[in-house]
Amino acid sequence: MKQGVSVKGMKELNQQLEALGKDAKQALSMAMMQSAQDVANEADELVPVDEGILRASQDVKPKGMFTNRPNVTISYGGPSAPYALVQHERTDYEHPGGGQAKYLEEPFNKETARWPYPLIERIKNASRFF
Repeated sequence: MKQGVSVKGMKELNQQLEALGKDAKQALSMAMMQSAQDVANEADELVPVDEGILRASQDVKPKGMFTNRPNVTISYGGPSAPYALVQHERTDYEHPGGGQAKYLEEPFNKETARWPYPLIERIKNASRFF
């Protein structure tokens, strides 16, 4: 049987997840990965393209999954991270092959602008508790 949960912010979300235990941690981890993958997918559409090397360098790396504080890192560039950073930050650069500056920041801000509510919905979809 599903139980009702009322959450008003990230602090309350963490408290509810802690009370629900291991399955809730799994649901949170799944929700975080889904959020990160959506950000990464949108970023791939915005990353500047010359030869496609920067786009191909995207790395999505989960850490601390199934704990109270899972996180996911999305990065570009690998060994060429300084190049990726310049492409991300220099809003004055033109990108004739497509793409734009702030290619990772914009999707991240869009995804997290209304948190915790979208994250809560993802947790609900991943959990049998909500």
